[in-house]
Amino acid sequence: MRGQYEMLLAAAERAFEHLFADVSARVLVRTGGAWHEVPSLEHGPEEARLALPAELSQQEQGSEIRHFDGAAFVPIVAGAVAVWVRGQVQLVRPDARLHVLRQFLSMAVQMCERQRLAAQNLDEVQVLQRVATRILKSHDLGEILLLITQEAKRLLSADICGVLLLEGDSLVMKRCAGNRSPQTAELRMRPGQGLAGLVLAGREPASVEDYLHSETISRDFFHLAKAEMVRSALAAPLTGHAAVIGVLEVWRRRPSVFTSMDTMRLVALANLTSIAIENAELLSQQRRVNEELARANTALSERYDMERSVSSLSHDLMQLLLEGNGLPALVRAVSDFLGEQVAVAPDDGIVVTSRGGGTIDDELAATLSRLSQTCGTSSTPALAASPWRAQPVLVEGERVAWAVAKVGGRGDSLTDLALVQLGALAALHRLEQRAASRARAETLDALVWDLLRADEASRSAAIDRAGELKLDLAGNLRVILLELGPPAPGTAERSSTAIRQLITGEIASLQRLVVRCVAMRGSMFALLAEDLSLDDTERKVQRLTMRLAEALGGRTVVAGASSNCTSARLLAVAHDEAVIALDVARQMGRSGAVVYDRAGVVGMLLSLRHDVGLRRFLELNLGKLLAEDSKQRETLLQTLRVFFDSNCSHELASHHLGVHRKTVAHRLARISELTGLDLSTHDDRLVADLSLYVYQLMLSRPSAD
Repeated sequence: MRGQYEMLLAAAERAFEHLFADVSARVLVRTGGAWHEVPSLEHGPEEARLALPAELSQQEQGSEIRHFDGAAFVPIVAGAVAVWVRGQVQLVRPDARLHVLRQFLSMAVQMCERQRLAAQNLDEVQVLQRVATRILKSHDLGEILLLITQEAKRLLSADICGVLLLEGDSLVMKRCAGNRSPQTAELRMRPGQGLAGLVLAGREPASVEDYLHSETISRDFFHLAKAEMVRSALAAPLTGHAAVIGVLEVWRRRPSVFTSMDTMRLVALANLTSIAIENAELLSQQRRVNEELARANTALSERYDMERSVSSLSHDLMQLLLEGNGLPALVRAVSDFLGEQVAVAPDDGIVVTSRGGGTIDDELAATLSRLSQTCGTSSTPALAASPWRAQPVLVEGERVAWAVAKVGGRGDSLTDLALVQLGALAALHRLEQRAASRARAETLDALVWDLLRADEASRSAAIDRAGELKLDLAGNLRVILLELGPPAPGTAERSSTAIRQLITGEIASLQRLVVRCVAMRGSMFALLAEDLSLDDTERKVQRLTMRLAEALGGRTVVAGASSNCTSARLLAVAHDEAVIALDVARQMGRSGAVVYDRAGVVGMLLSLRHDVGLRRFLELNLGKLLAEDSKQRETLLQTLRVFFDSNCSHELASHHLGVHRKTVAHRLARISELTGLDLSTHDDRLVADLSLYVYQLMLSRPSAD
């Protein structure tokens, strides 16, 4: 009646030994599909365990007494409790005394079982109450899971208990109690693996009586079961609102059978665990929402204060700009606002800085050096680990400078916003300067093109205006025409201002090539350059076209240069010569340059098409020959004509002229000396031959220019 199960079994052993002389008795219970002895209070744990016959495992539901060699098996509760008797077992017969003893012992066992179940039910209620109370009072999920594993282990008489939660497509052990191997606390399994994986896949509780010999679970974790000496296990799913979120599992290190009542208890604990997990998640979400709202409120307040400060700075900077103050005043205002050093560093100018006496210290110099190596227009591209911030100053999509500032007490964000304001107003300031420069450039462009292409009256007026614009037209000049082809596929179109600056920069990098001005019209640029020797002119103009083509990303650049122009009033003629040389350069189909003096036969033909003066053509090709006295000139020209008519044969020419062969050779050498033509080459012979025809044409048309 007191539910003292162990004392009852000890009393049963004594009763058997008292009833039958010269025998010893041990109580057996059936668990895990086999009979096992119960530790005896009378004999103590030091006594050797019984060696039960193998065929005894088949004895389940029968109530008959079975005799073995020197022992007897006496069922008390069929399939559950029995007594193993050794000694004078022939005395153990089914008589009235044994019948009464078996009946009273069976009743007592059943009464103890009822008492045990009642105590377990009360314990279960108390466990669920404790767990529920802890869930309501505590917000620490780790603490709740620890309590659940401990209570489940005690309530189900288990040795190990663990909570596994679903992460992605795997179950991961989150809390474990009673384990011996550290691998158990780090257990991870997929659906279908082990008992927990089986429960996850089936969404129903499941158990095994003999873990290592079960055919219902996979063998993935048998090595861990051996390490933990696990014999039986029971698992129940943790179910959320719509899906299984984990598994609660217990293990025993002894053979046992988990009853339906054990399953109900574990399911009840699993349901409480699911509630605790979902409550913890909801609480965590609420805490995160509250924290995010607090951060958002703080950020909005800071942003409002920042915007108000930047708005005030923007107003002050705009006022300075409207009052006509320059870039130094803008930089100084931003520096005062931030309380740190600020600078504007143009890509091609002098750095404007403030604070520290307006000097550039080593730290700022290193920052500007890093920025100078940066391409593109992104903010702070090379200053990730630097206390400096940078903002590109963009004019017409082109970066012209960097606005930089050192981060101080105002912080990164306010420094960036202040630099954006400074960059925008610096761009406006530069745009204003560029507009003024563009207006002057447009005026100068119009003036130069009037000098090159206008009628006589307009050219005279342009020469007069050149003095007002301080354009020097004195001395010997050459007209150079540059023509740019279309941009290469995939490259961006540059602004006209950017291309003009590029040409100016490349000219400045070429030694000895002095250009008085650069005028633009569409894709054509006209340069008024000081005269150099023919070889130097050809070399410098060729170099200029190659460098421009490379700088423009492979864009075709061709150039044509005129011959020496000795007067500003002859610039129109020089322009026509440059056009002819440009036409010859175009025939190459690639970037390159041609000087009119060396345009050759093609130049002569194009001279006719462009209506350039034939006299000028003769001057360039026949040179000093035309300046000889008339008698000497006619003799040399006649010799040259007969020489060509004789298929360049000295013998035939001397025969037709009636002079010695050496005389012909002497005259031809004199012609080469005066003209600079090598009459031993085909090209120069052709030029000389065509020049003779032009000369004859000039004689027949004395009024032609």
